Amino acid sequence: MMTSEFNDNEDDAENQINQQLSHFEHAVEFKILLDQLLDEQSGKYNKSYTRIQQILDVYQEQPHLLDPHLESLIEPVVIQIRANISSTSAMEAQSKCAWLFKYLYYLTKARGYKTIVKFMTHEVSDLEPMVDFMNAQEIRDGTCWETRYVCLIWLSIICMVPFDLRKIDSGLVASGQQSLINRLLDIHKRYLGCTGKERDASSILVARLLSRRDVSTEHLIPYLQWAKEELSSVHDVFKVTGLLSSLGAIFQYAARDILLPSLDDVAFPILSLPFIDNFSGNAVIRKLYIKLSERISLCYLRPRVAKWRYQRGNRSLVKNLHSTTSSTDNSLQANINTHAGNDEDDDDDIPEQIETVIEILLNGLRDKDTIVRWSAAKGVGRICQRLPQELADDVVGSLLELFSEDVLKDGNNNLDISATSEHTWHGACLSIAELSRRGLLLPERLNDTVDWIAIALKFDLKRGSHSIGSNVRDAACYVCWSFARAYAPEVIQSYVGQVAHSLVCVSVYDREINVRRAASAAFQENVGRQGVFPFGIDIIQAANYYSLGNRNQAFLDISVEIARFEPYRDPLIEHLVKISVRHWDKQMRCLASQTLHKLVSIAPRHFIKVVLPQLIPDTTSFDQNISHGALLSVAEISLALTECSAHDVALSDEWQTSSKDLRQNISKIVRLIPEKNLTTFGSEHIREASCHLIACLAEAGIATTDNADAQAWDQLISTSLKRKEENVQKSAVMAFGALARYKGIDEETVKECIDQTIATRHLYGRRGYVLALGAIPFDLPQMDVHLSAVLSAIISAMAKKVLKFSIFNTDGLGLVQKWTNIVTQKHSPQENDAEAKRNAVVALQSIIQQLHIRIKEAIPYDQFQYVVQGLLNNLEDYSIDQRGDVGSWIREESMKVLSLVVPMVTRMDMEIPGDQNYLGLDTQMKIIAKLLKQASERIDRTRACAGNALAVIVKSTTDDGRPCLQIPGQEMLLNISNSDLDWTSPADVYPRLVPILAISEYRFDLLTGLITSAGSRTESLLRYSSQCLNEYINQLPTTVGDATLCLQDFVREFNRILEVHRNEDRVSIALLEVVGSLFESGTLSHLHDDHIYNRLLFLTRKEAYKSRDVRKLAAVIRVLVGYAGLPPCKARTTAVQQLLTYLVHPFPKVRVATADQLFIYLTTLDDQYLDDRTMEAEEIITSTDW
Repeated sequence: MMTSEFNDNEDDAENQINQQLSHFEHAVEFKILLDQLLDEQSGKYNKSYTRIQQILDVYQEQPHLLDPHLESLIEPVVIQIRANISSTSAMEAQSKCAWLFKYLYYLTKARGYKTIVKFMTHEVSDLEPMVDFMNAQEIRDGTCWETRYVCLIWLSIICMVPFDLRKIDSGLVASGQQSLINRLLDIHKRYLGCTGKERDASSILVARLLSRRDVSTEHLIPYLQWAKEELSSVHDVFKVTGLLSSLGAIFQYAARDILLPSLDDVAFPILSLPFIDNFSGNAVIRKLYIKLSERISLCYLRPRVAKWRYQRGNRSLVKNLHSTTSSTDNSLQANINTHAGNDEDDDDDIPEQIETVIEILLNGLRDKDTIVRWSAAKGVGRICQRLPQELADDVVGSLLELFSEDVLKDGNNNLDISATSEHTWHGACLSIAELSRRGLLLPERLNDTVDWIAIALKFDLKRGSHSIGSNVRDAACYVCWSFARAYAPEVIQSYVGQVAHSLVCVSVYDREINVRRAASAAFQENVGRQGVFPFGIDIIQAANYYSLGNRNQAFLDISVEIARFEPYRDPLIEHLVKISVRHWDKQMRCLASQTLHKLVSIAPRHFIKVVLPQLIPDTTSFDQNISHGALLSVAEISLALTECSAHDVALSDEWQTSSKDLRQNISKIVRLIPEKNLTTFGSEHIREASCHLIACLAEAGIATTDNADAQAWDQLISTSLKRKEENVQKSAVMAFGALARYKGIDEETVKECIDQTIATRHLYGRRGYVLALGAIPFDLPQMDVHLSAVLSAIISAMAKKVLKFSIFNTDGLGLVQKWTNIVTQKHSPQENDAEAKRNAVVALQSIIQQLHIRIKEAIPYDQFQYVVQGLLNNLEDYSIDQRGDVGSWIREESMKVLSLVVPMVTRMDMEIPGDQNYLGLDTQMKIIAKLLKQASERIDRTRACAGNALAVIVKSTTDDGRPCLQIPGQEMLLNISNSDLDWTSPADVYPRLVPILAISEYRFDLLTGLITSAGSRTESLLRYSSQCLNEYINQLPTTVGDATLCLQDFVREFNRILEVHRNEDRVSIALLEVVGSLFESGTLSHLHDDHIYNRLLFLTRKEAYKSRDVRKLAAVIRVLVGYAGLPPCKARTTAVQQLLTYLVHPFPKVRVATADQLFIYLTTLDDQYLDDRTMEAEEIITSTDW
């Protein structure tokens, strides 16, 4: 069965349940920090405030936990601010209270200003000092905006004192001063055009102020007229935003009778001003315009709740759950009001302005921004709540007409919504939900509404490279949720099937996690409040908020469990066949096909009679999405039917005999696929699905008997193996292997595959065919005749130069000799293809897994050595291209093969006495040494792979518990393998690996790996590897003595590494840098072995010869300076002479590096070497512009 091609990381993350807090856990610490903030002498303001921010951020999602403590957290701060404002100048008060205002602002951010402002003082004596303080604020000061915001919010509550503001205004006594009200209005207007939070606070201030009866009589209409004039002339987007926000707040807070005189002459004309056209691209302005329109219209309408609205009688969940399926006629009569009678309220005249506002709101439902649509939807609901039934029904009709905009019908009279706007549908769904939630969508309108909502639940359209419609589906779930809360079970009963089936399908099969969860919540609400959804409780237990978070689980597990309930079985299958299998997202189509595979066992005959006849014509569709999904689905269903028929005789007869024509039609699918689908853009998906179909049909035993069909299958596999897409190649390999297993494979096919692996062939074909060699079913003994040639071809594909061999003339020992000679030859980039070599190793792993215990029987000893040598050579593959170290792919796959083959073969060697050992001690030690080298290198992923392989090999035992390996240092290696070691962490790995250097058999390879890591440019890797290596070397004795390892041995290994890896900058530069650091630390200065010194210097100079790599030359210079610090000897003289030549090097960086190193060397000389010539040399070095 096809595996999923993606990891649903977002779903996995969402599936983790966050820990919920139960109380304000930081209360004690918070109050200590607050005391520090209040203490003017502490000087810890910044630190305390930062910590307070961190604590409040923890409670952003549960701010209500702060409520029991808010009074104690706010009152002392307010008292101190009041004291400073009343007793000091504004400048001094601002300086002293800046951090306190920041603190209060952050509290409003966490808990909301409406809650925080309740704990601020609102006494008459606070009003004028606060006004004076605000007048002294500098609006351009960007550092004190929190102060201004908090003061404006504070003023908005102070100005609501229950006294006439004119009577408490001391400014009226002194002539020539503005009144307190005018001063407050001036403060508001100052901040109206601000870009920050002050603008929002000033809107709240003016709304609270002008909603007072003693202020509105004189100042409301003038303010509205001023705002109208400003909106007519101003072009500042921030000021327009502030004006609209203020007007909206005024019409929200002020009483209706206060606002009525201003409606016709001032307020309503504002809605027709041209500013909305000038700022049509600003979503915030459009939202505020919608809010203002709605609130003005509400002022026209008398506040009331329409008596004609639908009112559900029983809203108790407990009572509803006790009587889920029955109700009395009396309750039905109570639940549904009679709508025929005229309400006396309907006689009220509805102003014509309402029609204009409703048109504005309906247009707002089409807006491109969600905030505007959501505001318009709520406005429609609020207005309809005050309208007569007839007018409200007209509004509902207009809303339903929004769904039909740009909807077409195809030839089968099916609705085509591809030309519709997601914005319009989203807005319409939100409005319907608002109306139904308020009881304004009467039951007689449900018939039309439910049909549109069912379509909205599946609204998913492709637009370019992305999809649209997730917000529509989410809003449709909200509509279904509101149905549950609004209507009685008797009303919703007629629509249970349609709503329940749609919600279940969306909850398990939607692409988006939020929509799946929204559908589940709506279903759960309906189950709890309606009690008429079949098997509701059982489904809720399976499909809950957390289980639906993972898309794979929702498709493959939860939906299958729900499908066992008969009412939901067919809708789930139909949804998959008609929607998910045709989905624009490939991952969804793959999941749908896998789900169909699982559902076959529940209703196999339904798939034979209904599903397959629907899907087979779609496989040859010119729409690639439809064709791809149908191909995958037919493949999975065919395989599943064969699996089910193996346990059901009657089903087997129906599937194998009665459905013969159906099976023949399935086998013809590949031949009938349009050629364009296999060659045009996106054809890789069709090829992948077609190959999967062939593999499943072969596995299911539905192979074709028609030669034309068989040729089409072979042709498709052959051409797909030559495609560049790796997924296509893998699918073709699966099909190749399945066919080979089903009908066998002949010699000509094997020869063709081997011939295609030659490097001179098509590059992509080489990659595919070498993988195909591994798919040959060698677990069948009759295939052994091809094994020798296939292994030779695979190992040749892994080599640096392709091995030329006679296909069926594999004389074992000769092959090993050829291999040894070939790998020393040069190779071209075409021949050294990383993917081809990696695929060869993967193919080898597949063959070994299939052979398993027959490996020694099937592979001769000499050829097995050839295989092992190839794998060991792969561990030295450090090929690099523009993608980086592509050789790591080969090394990692080779280590996986070694971890498979070494335990298997060594176990056989030990358990079969007298048999020839395929893996001798020398080979075992080479393998361990190579793995240790990889375990110490720089790539985290490669280290982890090597560590895992090493652990598997070292810990392998025979059936009677004996270790399979008997190698030096086995106990040390076992300790490392048995430890809980994080191989990706340099801090963990290198301290454990460095002591293994004491084992001579592994020293060369392990030291090479450590040195390359020590020369890495990754900081953490460089720090830990070089530190561990230097510390180990520094504690070594100079000569052997009683120790098993000495410094001389180490330097000899350095020389050997330089010889073996000459001109391999990856190793040589790192080694020279390590040697330079050892000279600088003085470790190598105590060696006293001229032969070793001379040899190391010779190899260093040889490495630098004609080099133009600045990094390498810099490392060489460090080594030469180290030699210059030795006692007088030939090597020292030669090194100094070489250094002097670098002072005239063509590269400035080299000259500068040489001069710097020489100067450091001269300044560290002992006094006995200091003379006039030394001082003169220092002068030359320091005074020259190198």
